[in-house]
Amino acid sequence: MEFADIKNDIAFRKIFGNEKKTEILISFLNAVLKLERNNS
Repeated sequence: MEFADIKNDIAFRKIFGNEKKTEILISFLNAVLKLERNNS
């Protein structure tokens, strides 16, 4: 099974561009930027 290349704008939008997927996007960005999420 091949996965979408998230460097492609269309693939990125399909994976992360939905309001229901906000948690996934935040988790992804935190992991990439090596940040911890502050649950305040």
